[in-house]
Parts: sequence; structure tokens; C-alpha cells
Amino acid sequence: MKTRKDLLILSFMVMLLSFFIVKCFDKQRIGYDIGVATSAYKIQELISQLKALQETNRQLKEGLRQKEAVLNKYEAEATEKLYKGEEVRKQLEQARVLAGLTDLEGPGVEIILNDRKKDTIMPEEHYSISDFIVHDIDLLEVVNELKAAGAEAIAINGARILATSRISCGGPTITVGANQRFAPPFVIHAIGDPNALADYFKRPDSIYHILTFYGLEFSIKKLDNVKIPRYYGKVDFNYAVPVEGGE
Repeated sequence: MKTRKDLLILSFMVMLLSFFIVKCFDKQRIGYDIGVATSAYKIQELISQLKALQETNRQLKEGLRQKEAVLNKYEAEATEKLYKGEEVRKQLEQARVLAGLTDLEGPGVEIILNDRKKDTIMPEEHYSISDFIVHDIDLLEVVNELKAAGAEAIAINGARILATSRISCGGPTITVGANQRFAPPFVIHAIGDPNALADYFKRPDSIYHILTFYGLEFSIKKLDNVKIPRYYGKVDFNYAVPVEGGE
């Protein structure tokens, strides 16, 4: 009888233990489900955050692209202005060179032209004394031959020769330019190809042969560097004006 009672107690305890074990499994299953639900929500939230970040990234890239486009435009405009400014500066510099308003230097020649020495004139020579001195037309011929030989800049005794410069007789002197008077010797400097400039006077009809025939001093020296000063006088154009395009 006592054994049966113990068996009943043991059975009850087994049932009670089984009940608690089942409850424990139920709790684990419920917790597992809650965890799955929480992870899915978190994933969805992260996906939303990722999409928001991707959208923000896209907007930032678009903003950067627009700012780069504006910057490129400003750079192009600045470059164009600098290019145009440099082109204008070069054109002005070239205009000053052509107008003779800039000191120049370069290879060229030095010509010294002088009257014939009195002690070399023989009494039996039947020429006028005027044939033995340098005239304005002689200087003009020398300048013209230098120009024909390709001289890019010319000066007589330091006076820059321009397209409007005159070379005229002033009695015992020669007037060069506006009002500069020089007496011999005349030192003429020209910038250009030294060989071309010097060889031009070897032509049979060159002024060189005429003047040396009469015994005038006429020396030509090739130089590696010739310095010619700018023109310091006024250059006025009161009547000549540029022709407008299309006229």
C-alpha cells in the first residue's frame, strides 16, 4: 500500500516536472518569435536609413556636379579674359614697336659715313668740293637701302628713324627727324640680318660705290648686338584716320 502511495506521488511529481518543462519550451519559442520580429523591424529600419543615405549621397553628388560646372564656367571665362588680355598686350606692344616708341636691340650693322678728308683731295681733281661732303640725299639713300635690305629699325646718330622722319639739308648740318641737326660723321645703326644688310651695299648701283668713288668715308661693320633708342618726339595724325571696316 505504501509502495502504491509512493508511486502516485512520484507520478504526480513527474507530471508536475513535465508541465514546467513544456512551459519552459513555450517561453523559448515565444522569445524566439519576438526576436525574429524585432530583427525584421530593425532590418527594415536600416534599409530605410540606407535609402535615405543613398538619396542624400545622390543629392550631394548632384550639388557637387552643379558647383563644378559653375567653377568650370568661371575658369573658362577667366582663361578667356586672360588670353584676350595677353593678346591685347601683345598687339599694343607690337604697335609701340612699329611706331618706334620702344627701345630695340638685336643683330645688325653700324655704318659710319663721313666727308672726304681735305688732305686727300688732289689739286688736279676737277670736281666740286660739294662732291666730297655728305649730303642729305646721301643719308636718305643709305636709309632706303637699309630698308630695302630688311632693316627693322634704323637710327642716325641716335635719332630713331620713323616713316614720317625727314632727312633734309640744314646748311652745314643735316636735319634728321623733327628738329635734330647733325654734322658729320654720321653713325647709322640698323637692326636686321647683318649679312643681308651689309651685302646689299655690294650691288653695283649701291650708294656705297658712288660715295666711295668720290673718296667719302663709308665703313660697314657687322655687329652681334645693336641698340636703337625709341622715338621721343610727337607723332600727330590730324588728317589721317583709320578706315572703318566695310568701307
